[in-house]
Amino acid sequence: MKKNISESLENYLRVVYILHIDGKIPRIKEISKMLEVRDASTVEAIKKLEKLGYVTHEKYGYIDLTDKGLSEAERVYRKYITLVDFFVNMLNLSKEEAYKLACGVEHHMTENFFVSLESLLIFLKRNPIEYKKLQDFTKKYKSQLPHIFRTTLDEIEIEEEVEILDISGDQDMKEKIFKMGIYPGMSVSVKEKNENSLEINLNSKLLIISIEDAKMIIVE
Repeated sequence: MKKNISESLENYLRVVYILHIDGKIPRIKEISKMLEVRDASTVEAIKKLEKLGYVTHEKYGYIDLTDKGLSEAERVYRKYITLVDFFVNMLNLSKEEAYKLACGVEHHMTENFFVSLESLLIFLKRNPIEYKKLQDFTKKYKSQLPHIFRTTLDEIEIEEEVEILDISGDQDMKEKIFKMGIYPGMSVSVKEKNENSLEINLNSKLLIISIEDAKMIIVE
């Protein structure tokens, strides 16, 4: 998506658009309040948008979008609201967190990313069963340790070689496993397995670890 104006000016344009569609009169103070900036900063931004042909602004009056501004503002707002929809309804984030994230991410969306994200949302909403499954899974995943839903070292077959992706558990557990010389990015294979422990080959070094520790090592 080609950038026509700066990220900062996009934010001002989006807020003017939101005030318009909410049936409110876009004025300097309202825009400043929504963006949590000084009135002087808003005045300067509106002057730049007016110079670029996106808005008209009567002195001490309200700000209006030109045809060019309306087209650009709709594009900016559409990216923003799509991200908010995704963060809230797919990732189960709060609206406050979603608004803050969307405000930053929207400026870096390529056309390909935006179209792919929008198509994903449309597909899921047209398939309510899958949509509900995703929402439920996300909530469950966030409430439990991630390794419950991932393959861990204790599940690997003998002689199967895998890569370590992450170490789960609390900080003490991670430090314990790091002290064994086990880190994400390393290749590992299981040489022997019994009820309580595993013998693993880690960078040509044989190491015995407990099954409980192996359950904390996420692999691919």
